[in-house]
Amino acid sequence: MNPATSTSPRARPCILAIVLWWSLTLAGTASSDLSGAWVVDLNASDSLQPLSGRLHASWWRRWLMDAGEATYRQNKDQLTIVTGPFLFLQVERLRLDGQPQSKNVLIASPCTQRTFWSADGKQLISTTSFQTAEGKEARLRVARQLADGGQNLVIMESLDVTGELPPPLLRRVWRRRP
Repeated sequence: MNPATSTSPRARPCILAIVLWWSLTLAGTASSDLSGAWVVDLNASDSLQPLSGRLHASWWRRWLMDAGEATYRQNKDQLTIVTGPFLFLQVERLRLDGQPQSKNVLIASPCTQRTFWSADGKQLISTTSFQTAEGKEARLRVARQLADGGQNLVIMESLDVTGELPPPLLRRVWRRRP
């Protein structure tokens, strides 16, 4: 047996475990870069009115939710999303490490948000848990994914409220601005 070209039978399981751990670690951290300037395509998108109505958002908040432009800036730790018209910008910062973070947002009670990459690194998924105005437990799920070679950002949203039938998924299509 040539020591330079072979491994001992006892070392093989250890090497296999290290390779498996390394590949799983990379799969969990692999991600798409969502950075860029985006404009919503209202013709290709579902209306957010059912979602914003269920959250009892004011007309002002509904208008901001339908903002037609967004800028995403992403690094390995955080995604910063800036939306809204010039004088009414809204900034949201999402931690990308999967750890829960407490937030106070205008459309819900204090909430807990967790953002993580799907196992294949293609979808950035955020779940936000909070209580509705009626005191029911609710969970908003937002999945962001690049499509068409990175020229489109597809966002799928759903709101699950305890004791209610789940509404359909809302699909929003954003086009990359040149």
